[in-house]
Amino acid sequence: MVSKNETTNSEKKPIINNDEALRLIDLIQQGDSNAENELAELGSVFVKAVAKQYVGKGLSKEELIAASRYGMLRASHKFDKSRGFTFAAYAVWWMRQVILQEIHKKENNN
Repeated sequence: MVSKNETTNSEKKPIINNDEALRLIDLIQQGDSNAENELAELGSVFVKAVAKQYVGKGLSKEELIAASRYGMLRASHKFDKSRGFTFAAYAVWWMRQVILQEIHKKENNN
């Protein structure tokens, strides 16, 4: 029998593996475009989770995912691991900024 404080899962899996993200970011910052694709694949669940927060705000699901992905890739070029943040914590700000800019653009074009 499982008590209320126990879970059936041994450990919650992080939404994005920081060590792998950092390895790819080093390659991206050196100009490796293949690493961008790998990071996009690694962070696909993360990208969708952030995009999902903005459903119903004026963009289609595909537009939200594309904006979120662009924000994550933009963050990968600007990320400075010496500042002590995880990549996910840094990237989510960029992802939200791009999504909000796209929502604002669409609102102004209607």
